[in-house]
Amino acid sequence: MNPQPRFQAEFFIRQSIEELQNYANVFHERIAKAFDGLEAEAKRVEQDAYANHPDALNPDCDPSVSAEWAYFRGVDYYLAVDAVRQGIVNLMVAGIFHLVEQQAQYLATQVLSNPVVKPHPDGGFKQLCGLLKSSFGVDVTSFKSWSLLNELRLVANTIKHGGGKSAEELRQLNPDLFKFPGDPSPSFAGLPLRPLVGEGLWLTTDHFSTYKTCVEQLWDELTLALLPHFCPP
Repeated sequence: MNPQPRFQAEFFIRQSIEELQNYANVFHERIAKAFDGLEAEAKRVEQDAYANHPDALNPDCDPSVSAEWAYFRGVDYYLAVDAVRQGIVNLMVAGIFHLVEQQAQYLATQVLSNPVVKPHPDGGFKQLCGLLKSSFGVDVTSFKSWSLLNELRLVANTIKHGGGKSAEELRQLNPDLFKFPGDPSPSFAGLPLRPLVGEGLWLTTDHFSTYKTCVEQLWDELTLALLPHFCPP
C-alpha cells in the first residue's frame, strides 16, 4: 500500500485497520494473557483445599477421601474460571465484527455518500454493501475475504442473539465451532450450557487471529476495488 492515502475513503480504511490492530493487541497482550497459568492456579486451590480439610491429617480417617474432595475443588475452580475465559474470547471475537459494523456505517454515511445519509437500521455493514453495489458496482460477496467474513457475521449474531437462524446457518457452515476442544461431543448432558457467553460456541485465540486477518483483507480488497473510481488511470 502507498505511503500516503490516494483518496479519502482509503485514508479512513487505513484508520480502520489501525483501530482493528489496536483492538487485537489489547486482546492478546492484556486479556488473553490474564488467564495464563490457570492449570497451576487450580492445582494450588486443590493443594490448599487438601491442607485445610479437617480430616486431612487425622490418622483415623482415610486420606483418599480428603484428596478426592480437594481434587474436585480444584476442578470446580478451573471450570468456573475457564467458563469466564471462554465467554470473554467469544465476546472479543464478536467485537471484531461489531467494529466492522461501526467502521462500515461511518464509511457508508459520512465518507462515500454525497450528501451524507442516516444510518440504516439493518446495520452499517449491510448499508455499506448496498451502497458499494448501487453506486460503485462493487460486490463485496465477490471478494476472497467474503466466505470467512460471512462466517464471522454469523458468529457475532450467534453470540449476541443465541440460538436462531444465524446459529443454525453457522452450525451448517462450520459445525466444529460448536464442539468442545478435544471432545467429539458438542454438549454435556445434565450440565449447564457452556461456555458462559456464546450459545455453545468454543472459539479460540486462533479463531480471533483468523477473523482479524480476514477483516484486514476485506479492507485491502475494498481499497483496490474503489481505486479506479477515485484515482482513474
